[in-house]
Amino acid sequence: MDQKMWVSITYQYKSTDSQRPVDAVQEEELSFEAPYGESIAALPIPAVGDSVILTLDGRNAYKVLTRHFTYLRSDMGLSLNINMVVTDIDEDEYLARIKQ
Repeated sequence: MDQKMWVSITYQYKSTDSQRPVDAVQEEELSFEAPYGESIAALPIPAVGDSVILTLDGRNAYKVLTRHFTYLRSDMGLSLNINMVVTDIDEDEYLARIKQ
């Protein structure tokens, strides 16, 4: 049996005046499947500082604060979850980014 690699991205919101993110994790429909051992470098994984549009509370733009990677190996292959903490992005900063 061919082994696969599954990648999923989850998000947690952290307000600018909070010490830690909310406990709830939102899983956007962002998941990928690739042959086991293939590089994930080509996958669209936002980096710290990037802006993303999510449906956390409607459809809004946020800024990525942190990323945490969890790897789980099984007989079927490798599962990778990337949990990102996001916060509000200033509207002027966001507009400047999308006009570049």
